[in-house]
This record gives sequence, C-alpha cells and structure tokens, in this order.
Amino acid sequence: MKNKIIPILIAIAILAVGLFIVKSINPKKPEQPKQKPAPVVKVLELKSQEIPIIYTVNATLQAKTSATLKPQVNGRVIKLFIEEGQYVKAGQPLAIIQPEKEQYQVESQTSVIEQLRANYLNKKAIYERRKQLFEKELIAKEEVDNAKTDMEIALNQLRSAEATLKEYQRQKNETVVKAPFDGILDKRFISIGDYVDSQTQMFYILKPNPLWAVFSLPQQYIKNIKIGGLIDIDIDGVGKVKGKIDYISSSLDQNNLIVVKALVENPDNKLKENMYGKANIAIDVKKGFRIPEQALLLAGNESFVYKIQDGKAFKVKVDVINQSFGYVDIVGDLKEGDKIAITNLMMLKDGMPVKAINWRWKKWKNS
Repeated sequence: MKNKIIPILIAIAILAVGLFIVKSINPKKPEQPKQKPAPVVKVLELKSQEIPIIYTVNATLQAKTSATLKPQVNGRVIKLFIEEGQYVKAGQPLAIIQPEKEQYQVESQTSVIEQLRANYLNKKAIYERRKQLFEKELIAKEEVDNAKTDMEIALNQLRSAEATLKEYQRQKNETVVKAPFDGILDKRFISIGDYVDSQTQMFYILKPNPLWAVFSLPQQYIKNIKIGGLIDIDIDGVGKVKGKIDYISSSLDQNNLIVVKALVENPDNKLKENMYGKANIAIDVKKGFRIPEQALLLAGNESFVYKIQDGKAFKVKVDVINQSFGYVDIVGDLKEGDKIAITNLMMLKDGMPVKAINWRWKKWKNS
C-alpha cells in the first residue's frame, strides 16, 4: 500500500510544478481602469462688438414742479376740501381760514368809501358852481382855485380809500387757500381748528410727471454728458427707465461734484418722489464680447471662461466690463471666432478633452 501512495504524490508534485511553470510563462495581465468619456459641452462662437464703459452713480427722483403752501393771512382753519393723495386743479380751493377780520375790514372800508365819495361829489359840485359864478364875474378866481383844490383833495382821499379796499378784498380772498397748479396734494400738515400764520406749512403739492432724476458726477465726466442726452436709470423696485438730461450745474457743489438733473417721464405715476436708483453714464467704448452669464466662472476676485480649441478646454482669464440680468460683457485674451463653453463648466479642467456642440444664443444674438 505504501508503495502505491509514493508514486501518486510524485505525480501531484510534478503537476503542481508544471502549472507554476505555465503561469510563469503566461502571467495574467492586470485589468486596465476604464477611461471616462470626454464631457459634452455646448459652445458659443464669439462675435466682437463695441462695449460701452459705464460709470454708475446714485440718483434720487425729485419733482420738477412742487410747492409748499403757506397762508397769506393769519387765522383759524374752518374748512378743508381735499385729502392727501388726491389730484387737484389749478385754482381749486383747498382750505378756508376764518375770515371775520378780513370781512370786517372790507365792510368798514366800504363805509368809509361811501362817505368819501359823497364828500368828493359835494366838493365837485361846489367847484362847478364857483366856476360858473367866476365866468359871470361874480366871484374872484381865488375862490374857484380853492374850490378846485378841495375837490382834488377829496378825489385823492377817495382813490386812496379804494386802493385800501382792494387790498382788504385781496386779503379776504386769500382766506381761501387754492392750488397753484394741477398736481397731487402729497401732504397735508394742518387740520380743522388749527391756527395758522404766514410761516405755517399747510400743504405740499407736486406734479408727478415728469420727474427729475438728480445725481452728481466728478468733473472729469462732464465731457460725457450734454443737455438733451439720453441715459439709462435703474430705479429700485421699478426697473430701467430713460432719462433726458435737462440741467447741468454751472458750478461744483460742496463735494466738488457737478449736479445733473435728467427728466424722466412718469405717465402712469409708478415713479414716486424720493425714490432712488442708479444713473448709468457711458464714459468710453471698448471692443469686447457679450456672453451668457452662465458661461462665466468666478474664482475669488477673478473671472474665467473656458475656450474650446482642438477638442480641449483651456481656462482664460477675463475682465467683466458690464453685467446685467442674463448676460455679461467681457474683454480678455480672446478673439472673434473663438468658441467658449457655456455648459458643464464645473466638470472642466484646464487642458481637458471635451466633446463640443455648437449653440446659438438667439436671445442676445443682435444685442
């Protein structure tokens, strides 16, 4: 039995050595890692255009026509005709101030005038009689002259009293406070029963259309504006409106800036006085490219795009000139006809192979 086992073990050993030799001669190749496919990106072909360089400055809306109304007479407010926010017409009554004093003055002066008119007519009649007697040589010329002087004095007194009456009537009329122009009664500062005098603010009225957008510019930009020129103004909460420059100050203000006022049309009254926004002044022009904002990559304080060339993505630093909703204007080491990636930017690395698909940016094609 022992003699049979030994040959079997020898055969197994020989088989094992043979398998080892075979594996040594034909070693198994290690598996290669699968290569990731190149990312697919949509690309935009760049077209150069003139890019305006914009200087942006804070602007505030002001009424071009406005007035704070104060009374011309003293007294107590006895009636109000209108509330805040209502439209008024020129000459429309807004309030009445108690007119007792003015009414008394008018009535008293009217009585004085009646007496002076009667005195004048009497003096005139005396003069006419004396004149007739003198013509008949019944009295001396001195008596005629004296009668004429008395008549003229009486006439002057009458005319003076009539002028005083007109002033009293004017004061009486001014107990009714009226709107000076068509507009909106924006603020009312008084109530019925309040005592007012010539220093009391009663109402604030303004014309809502047009308004002024008021802003200040450094003097080096005076060459970039002119009367009648159009500018863009972004009003917070409203959006972009057009302004037509209507006023440029002839001197610098206390901050050594030039004050500028631009007319802004406001037909639907959406704009309100003291709203604020940004006035955009074009101060220069550069050759650049307008691209979708999604094509811009931000890294800290720097901006980049990926230029696609020869099937690879290359990172290019750019400067942003203007930025608005949906697009940015850039300049950099790019030329017309270059293609940039607008999708899958976060998947890209400098020098990485990509599969490019052309894309047309129809919305901004003609911008």
